[in-house]
Amino acid sequence: MYDGGMEFIMFVALGILAGTLGGLLGIGGSVIMIPVLLFFIPDMSIHLAQAIAMTVNPAVAISSAAKHQHNLNVSWRAVWRVIPLSLLCISAAAWFSNSINGAWLEFSFALFLIWVFWDQISCFVNKNSKAEVQSKQTSLFRFGLTGGITGTVSGLLGIGGGLIQVPLLNRVCSLPIKKAIGTSSAIMFVTAIVGASVKDLTLQDVENGGLTALLYAAQIIPGALIGGWLGAKLTNVLPNKTIRVIFAILVALASYKLFSKAIPILF
Repeated sequence: MYDGGMEFIMFVALGILAGTLGGLLGIGGSVIMIPVLLFFIPDMSIHLAQAIAMTVNPAVAISSAAKHQHNLNVSWRAVWRVIPLSLLCISAAAWFSNSINGAWLEFSFALFLIWVFWDQISCFVNKNSKAEVQSKQTSLFRFGLTGGITGTVSGLLGIGGGLIQVPLLNRVCSLPIKKAIGTSSAIMFVTAIVGASVKDLTLQDVENGGLTALLYAAQIIPGALIGGWLGAKLTNVLPNKTIRVIFAILVALASYKLFSKAIPILF
């Protein structure tokens, strides 16, 4: 059990870690935040953890997006074409997720983490799977497909969506990987604000759910702002192979813990 001081330090450290990974990999940081909140905060529910993470995600996105824009790694053409359907889908999915049994959400999140683990490992197994591609004219359908898939999964699982959005922008919308990461951060800033607002306003899992999520998020956001800027800076400075290995190990452990918690309840 943490006292107030230790809990605050943990939140700041969590914000820096989630923000750095978010800026480096073009994600919101929920993949780290949600498991940490569930495992280390007493009586934390999956619905509240999702709301907190979604509320923090805009802070991760804005600081990393600003740095990526400075590095000319944001395609605004892609941003404006992905956002409309993404906003619609994340709003509907975030509202619907509050009615889903918490154990099923934890089980689904664990399955998603397995996919994340495989995606990170495949970067090394298939060295050309995320090769740079040249930007070219991409149909509105492809941008819409990217926004629809990312928004739906983001709203249901409480994530920023970058782990899905970056590969889609790269492979489906033909953006080079660094530009896909920067563009994902810019898109996420807008979609995360809307998704978090819907999630917080409709959260019924805990008393004063939306306010509680905001109070927790306020302690994480300062570190997330710092980490988001730092991670975006590292994108153009360091090879991220080691970071991806560490990240893959973390999500594998988190997936195991979530499965061990959800499976006895569901099955």
